[in-house]
Amino acid sequence: MKELKYISRVGEDQVAFGERLGLDLRGCTISVAAARIEDAVGAGFWGETSAGNPTEKQVKLAAKFGYDIAGLSRREGDAVIGDLMTELNHETIEAESLAPGVAVVNIHDKLGMPQVISSIQPDGTVYFRGGNGKRAWARSLRRHDNKTPS
Repeated sequence: MKELKYISRVGEDQVAFGERLGLDLRGCTISVAAARIEDAVGAGFWGETSAGNPTEKQVKLAAKFGYDIAGLSRREGDAVIGDLMTELNHETIEAESLAPGVAVVNIHDKLGMPQVISSIQPDGTVYFRGGNGKRAWARSLRRHDNKTPS
């Protein structure tokens, strides 16, 4: 199972809150705990009879990282996948030393045009200089090295 070192987990106050709702949130990430709470509200307040299931594609993706989400609700599955993608973003930010002012290329850009980072959001969304909302996930970026081989 992939260790999530960049993703926050619930604290004692959130665990206690979950217990008041009849939920065990111990060890959950913040987003998985929120999904469980939303599922409980859906069932208990709105009368929802089903919280749905993760898609087959989500189940396969989570399995690649050692997570079995097949028995979770759709919201919980979405939360696990979101946590995994955010973790990959932060791993890339660290590995590539991404920061504002750094030139990068998007691995999905067939032309390999360098872009300069303007800002990085907490979820790993990277915005580029030049405006117009141009952005990419950090996990899709690699540092651009302008040095020529000697």
